[in-house]
Parts: sequence; C-alpha cells; structure tokens
Amino acid sequence: MKPSKLASPVLLPVIYFLLWLAAVPITHAARNDADEPIRINARSVEANEKTGTAVYRGNVVAEQGRLSIKADRVEIRAKNNQTELIQATGSPVKLRQQPDATSEEIQAEAKRVDYHVSTRKLDMSGEVSLRRGDDLFTGSVLHYDLDAKSLNATGDDQSDGRVHAVIQPRKQTAPPTSNPAPNP
Repeated sequence: MKPSKLASPVLLPVIYFLLWLAAVPITHAARNDADEPIRINARSVEANEKTGTAVYRGNVVAEQGRLSIKADRVEIRAKNNQTELIQATGSPVKLRQQPDATSEEIQAEAKRVDYHVSTRKLDMSGEVSLRRGDDLFTGSVLHYDLDAKSLNATGDDQSDGRVHAVIQPRKQTAPPTSNPAPNP
C-alpha cells in the first residue's frame, strides 16, 4: 500500500507538537526554581517589615528549588513583597546548586555571597572557589549567572593576584561502530 501524499504534511506538525510537548516539562522545570518559595532555617531572626529586611543568624540554611546556601548570617532584602537580595556571610558560605537534566552540580565557597533573586545571579567574594562538575575556579571575586551558566572571576592583590582554574578534559563518546558492507 502506497502512503498518501497528505499523510506527511498532516503528521509532521503533529510530530513537532508532540516533541515540543515532551520538551516543555524539562525546560519549565529548569526555569521554575525562581518561582519556588525560599525556605530558611536558623537559630534566630530579626525582621523589620517597614524596611523589608530580615537577618537570620546561627547555622543558617536558605533554599530555593535546587539552590542551597549555608552561612553564619543571612540578610534578606525585599521590596514590594518580593525578595530582591539574599546576602550571606560566613567562614565560609557554602553554596550548592543541584543539577538539572542538562547541567553539572555547582558547589561554591566564599566569605560572602550575594544572590540576586530576580536575575538569578551570584556575586561571591573572599577566597572564592567554585566547582562545576570536575572543573574548579578560584579567585578573590567571582560572578556567576545561574541561567546563562557563565562566570567572570578576578584575582586578589594579597596572594598572586590571579584566577586559577582546573578544567578537566571532556570525555568523548565513542562513535558507533558499523559493520562495513561487503564488496560485491
């Protein structure tokens, strides 16, 4: 039986739609962390609704979706009932972002971490180290964009004033082996 010429044009949009529908939950989940609530555990809190600030102290753990920050002190600044900035200090502040389906886990340490919630950008300073998978970046100041997965780092003047990086070679997948066709 010969397929009709209309089957292809009709089925093609359906196939594209089904592929798009299958990809939406993955893409949506990766961007959905910004819509997740911020959960905080600490020994004490001082909050001022008038100024929109809250200061948490004592073994603080702040989490939003797959992002986790552990620090000695966390200050949260809000404007119009929206969290704008999470500022963490500690010896050190520890940050961890669990991987999604397409990225590697991020682990970072610094003396200070500023997390800009709406833009999902991190500013880290003071003996910064950031590990992404097996790669390691160290410096005095490091800026990281969680969505773009990009970083910018600078060294300090106290040590050698340089940024250090250890970048592991990527494992190449072996090309599929095929059996050559016999010559006639």
